[in-house]
Amino acid sequence: MENPLRQGIRLERTAEPCIVVIFGASGDLTKRKLVPALYRLVQERLVPAEFAIVGLARTEMTDDEFRRKMKDSVEQFSEARRVDEEVWHSFEQGLYYLQADLGTASDYQKLADLLNRIDRERGTGGNRLFYLSVAPRFWCLSRS
Repeated sequence: MENPLRQGIRLERTAEPCIVVIFGASGDLTKRKLVPALYRLVQERLVPAEFAIVGLARTEMTDDEFRRKMKDSVEQFSEARRVDEEVWHSFEQGLYYLQADLGTASDYQKLADLLNRIDRERGTGGNRLFYLSVAPRFWCLSRS
């Protein structure tokens, strides 16, 4: 019997275009949990084509190196333990990396410039989600 309360409701919703910015992207949480989970959302078509991920950390790395590391992490830590090459090709086009130090004010301007460029290129419209995968000293407010 069909539930009459679900009539007219779209059961599978796609997220709005956005950029997910991961502070501390060279760490374990990003490779074991965050990127494999975001890849799965792309696989299931729950995020739009206008979706991007910016990994930000102190580790020196290029966009291409970040993409390779994230592909390896999806292969190693995702439930399927494999990568659909067609889906991955689309996914990796939205992966970016920025080497930055959270204590350096000029690095925030570099981040802003990158985010504005991605907004123009991928149509994310300034919609951003920030994930802090960093030590508490970088985000805790002082109680003094």
